[in-house]
Amino acid sequence: MITIKQYDTGIGIKATLTNEDGAVDLTDATVLFFMGSNVIYPVVTDADKGELLVVFERKHTAKTGRQRAEFRVTHSDNRVESFPSDSYLEVNIMQHLGGEHHGR
Repeated sequence: MITIKQYDTGIGIKATLTNEDGAVDLTDATVLFFMGSNVIYPVVTDADKGELLVVFERKHTAKTGRQRAEFRVTHSDNRVESFPSDSYLEVNIMQHLGGEHHGR
């Protein structure tokens, strides 16, 4: 489980996507990160090694509680793979101290 605080931004998740063949080549692929009702475009940091980074904005971390998440990769030949393939990532967004009041 990944735990972050409500309204936190910046680097959210660093990931390396792998399957039974090893690292997934993300060259020319479209990668999406689904978390609850949010769809985020991760930043691919090393396509050959399947490495990427999900950066959260305030709107992505506004809702507290546990949310299921997954990466979906559409390769240039239109093959689609979901990661993890046998479960979901769990992201827990904890309420920040200060209750409902938060900075702009």
